[in-house]
Amino acid sequence: MRHGRSRTRQTPVTLVSVGIPTFNRATKLRRAAESVLQQSHRDLELVISDNASSDDTEAVCRELCAADARVRYLRSPVNRGPTANFNTLYEAIGGEFAMMLSDDDWLEATYVERCLAGLLADPSRRLVAGRARYLDSEGAARLGAAVDFESADPGGRVLDYLRHNDKDSLFYGLTRRDTLRAAAPMRNILGADWLLVAGILVQGTAATVESTEIIRELGGTSANVAKVAATLGLPGAQARAPHLVIAWELFAAILWRGAAFRELRTRKRAALAARAALSVLDWRSDAWHLTAPTAAALGRRRGGAPLWRAYLRLTARLGATHAEVPDEPTS
Repeated sequence: MRHGRSRTRQTPVTLVSVGIPTFNRATKLRRAAESVLQQSHRDLELVISDNASSDDTEAVCRELCAADARVRYLRSPVNRGPTANFNTLYEAIGGEFAMMLSDDDWLEATYVERCLAGLLADPSRRLVAGRARYLDSEGAARLGAAVDFESADPGGRVLDYLRHNDKDSLFYGLTRRDTLRAAAPMRNILGADWLLVAGILVQGTAATVESTEIIRELGGTSANVAKVAATLGLPGAQARAPHLVIAWELFAAILWRGAAFRELRTRKRAALAARAALSVLDWRSDAWHLTAPTAAALGRRRGGAPLWRAYLRLTARLGATHAEVPDEPTS
């Protein structure tokens, strides 16, 4: 697939590459890009991959290129989906170290410098991220967990990560380019970010730098499983049992698909595949995803609201969080 580029000259290899995949987010993209260009670590390149945006994204990117020679702009003639856009960046980056940034997030000015220092401080480290600060639609903030996965056992690191609640905290961390490419490309599946990080962790340790932050807006593409599946163009049925789908994808990636796992001996890889799949299963959550749309549909019928409320009470007692209510009845 050919991409339009803003410059005919060849971009020199730089120490750190930051990739931003984008689609129709011109206003927020500028904020994300400027947070990269204002980093205290100056030896970097910013590569923006535009998934055929129809808003002012192209104009914004060309303005950024004209203002700063460190910006490279790639534009696809057609929208190939977000997974392909990430994979384009994994191939395009030229720095020895690399990270991705969502087009609606932004970095504190010290983020690259301090994450890079964290990587260089320990040869066994393959991934370092700052703390994530999550903002909701009203601007309220929640600080993400500071996670470290430093076991000497590759399988132990992967399992510890998969059992951790805040799994997206490392996806936008800094890693070595070669490490990232060994874990890539991402497959167009639910939980693709989990699999990518797992593929990095099997190669080495990961740590959080608590003195710098990435600011992340809640409510985007990953707001709920149904929205993720729709954005990826996946069958809607996958959103009805997401953890079961992710468990299978993990099993397959570790046992035979994922190149990063092939350094493990076959027996150890098979054991890790089974344990990893079991670690992400959440029967309560999948039961909720499976039954909630039907219960909501019944609740929208005349006189059905009491049935819906009873369903919510029952599932709450069983441990469902009700984080994703499908077309909730209003009466």
